[in-house]
This record gives sequence, C-alpha cells and structure tokens, in this order.
Amino acid sequence: MNYPAAVSALLVASALTCGVAAAEEWNPVSSSARYAYLADVASLAVVNDETAINVARVPVQGAAGNYSHKVDAYVFRCAAGQARIVQETEFGADGAVSDRFPDPDAAWDDIPPDSLIAYVKAIACDGLRAADSQPPSIQAFIDGGRK
Repeated sequence: MNYPAAVSALLVASALTCGVAAAEEWNPVSSSARYAYLADVASLAVVNDETAINVARVPVQGAAGNYSHKVDAYVFRCAAGQARIVQETEFGADGAVSDRFPDPDAAWDDIPPDSLIAYVKAIACDGLRAADSQPPSIQAFIDGGRK
C-alpha cells in the first residue's frame, strides 16, 4: 500500500471540504466547558484502509458574529483502532480560512476508550450519527447559540 499517496489524497479531500462551498453535515460529538466538537459526516473519505473525517472545535463562548474555530482532519485505521490528525485548519472571526497546518507524517496512536477520538471513530468507522438535529454549517451552529 502506498501510504504517502493515501495521506496526500486524504489531505486533498480535507482541504476541499474545509470551506464554505462544500456541502456539510455536522454531527455533535462532545462538548466541554470551553469547546463544542462536531464531526462533518459529509467529509468522510476512505482511501485504502484509512478513513478520514473533519472535526470542528468551536469555542462555546464568543461574541455574536465571531465565527473563529478550528477543524482537524482525523484519519483512522478503523480495524486497527488507530488514529492521527493530519491537518489542522484555522478559521478567523469572519469564518474564512486563516491558516492550515498539515502534518502528513503524524504518528498513529491507539484510540483510548471513552475519549473524544473514540466517539469520533464511532461516527467515522461505525456509522454512528447524532439523534439531535444537526446544524448545516459551523456558522449556523454559532448563530444558533453554539448549542
């Protein structure tokens, strides 16, 4: 298997879906006192034995109209129970991409049970979906009170 080519393909898929023009389907994953985490099931991409999905990290507190957030491109080896983050994309207050940090050589980590990444794996690898309503975009999530 050609893993560098697979990672390149997944990074391209992530870059294409990390923008306002791409169709989005955000599923709530988890939240903390500081952040809400949402997985974009429309960004799912499978190359060889790797499955990628974008996960947004949105501050739960912020000024109205401030759309700053981050989106991480997670890649899973579903059967092996491993994951890594191959890119982080930052969005500024206007909601536009402000920076990208690719890490195609990120190490694979085993997925700890009952962790954020385990919940994301359930969405990416097992088809789990939130029962709650899903915001059509991060902007809609923020405009809706970040809930």
